[in-house]
Amino acid sequence: MNEERIKNIRQHGKKARGQTELIKHLEGQRLTLKKAVYAHCYDCMAFYADGKVDCQMPKCSLHPFMAYNQKRIKRTVKKTIPGDNGEMRSARIL
Repeated sequence: MNEERIKNIRQHGKKARGQTELIKHLEGQRLTLKKAVYAHCYDCMAFYADGKVDCQMPKCSLHPFMAYNQKRIKRTVKKTIPGDNGEMRSARIL
């Protein structure tokens, strides 16, 4: 069954974020949380047949993380302060 679905995705699905992730899932491979969200959105949006656009379903729990959501939550990177590591090490020793 999965082989038929994978063939259908490759034949009719648009090349978009989530396509390779969904195929990997159907093949039984493990996905990260982010890749699982992309795979779910690709599947839910019918392989982005209407284009790579926002689904505009704000009640969906994954909508804030959707790949084509203009207002998606982006992860921020914490900047380390030089010398902060030494203070942390000394605090752990105590």
